[in-house]
Amino acid sequence: MMTLNSSFEPALHTNVLYADRQLSIQASGDGSISIDGQIDLTNSDAIATALTNARDDDGTIVVDVAGLQFIDLYGLRTLALLSEDPLGRPVRLRNVPPSLRRLLGLLSWPSFSIG
Repeated sequence: MMTLNSSFEPALHTNVLYADRQLSIQASGDGSISIDGQIDLTNSDAIATALTNARDDDGTIVVDVAGLQFIDLYGLRTLALLSEDPLGRPVRLRNVPPSLRRLLGLLSWPSFSIG
C-alpha cells in the first residue's frame, strides 16, 4: 500500500540569475553578484541581461569575481558597457584575481571600480 504525504514542501529558493555549462551567476545575501566559471562571446549577452536585471535601486552592481576562471575581451567589454549605462553607476568588482587586475590596468578602462 502506498501512503501519500498531504503536506506540500515548496522547492528551495535559488538565487541563480544565470547558468550555462561554463558559467553560473548567483545573487548573494549581501546584495552582490558572484560569478563562477568562464565568460566569453557565447554567454556575454545573457550575462549583460542578468546583471542589468540585478541592479539595486540606485543602479549599483557589485560583482564578486573570485570564481571567475576566464574572461575574454568581449566579456570585459560587456561589463564595461554596463558600467557606462547612464542609469547606473560603475560596476564594482570585488575579489579580483591578480591576472584580471593587471589586465584591467593595461586596458586603462575607467569604467570599473575595484574594491
